[in-house]
Amino acid sequence: METYITVAGNLVADPKVRTVANGQAVADLRIASNSRRFDREAGEFKDGDPLYIGVSCWRTLALNVYSSLRKGDSVVVQGKLLYKEYDDKEGVHRNVYSIDATSIGPDLSRWPVDIRRPTRPADADPATPGSDQTDAAAPAGSDPVAA
Repeated sequence: METYITVAGNLVADPKVRTVANGQAVADLRIASNSRRFDREAGEFKDGDPLYIGVSCWRTLALNVYSSLRKGDSVVVQGKLLYKEYDDKEGVHRNVYSIDATSIGPDLSRWPVDIRRPTRPADADPATPGSDQTDAAAPAGSDPVAA
């Protein structure tokens, strides 16, 4: 049984992208998420303990994340929760949770975002397979996605 979760948080560092042996792109990032609650006695909001979790994403999602997101950006991540046990270099047993992301987007509850979509060629036929490719030519020198 697979467990899917959604986590909102902030990137603690810029995403890193790499290519694996089969040529697929993988982006790795880490987010921090914490709860906030209102303390009536103190009359102020208090932050809860932070959750730091690693996120990996593959193929087109990896490339889009790498070109769009930066340290400090607020994001919403949805994906499969993974659990791994291992012994580190010092022989200490570790338990690690991570997310294999299926989608990542900016958290619009924090601020507005300008979304730029690739343009389709003028002669593209929507009924023709492949005519709505997301890697269509964007204007030279433009950033494919604004974060």
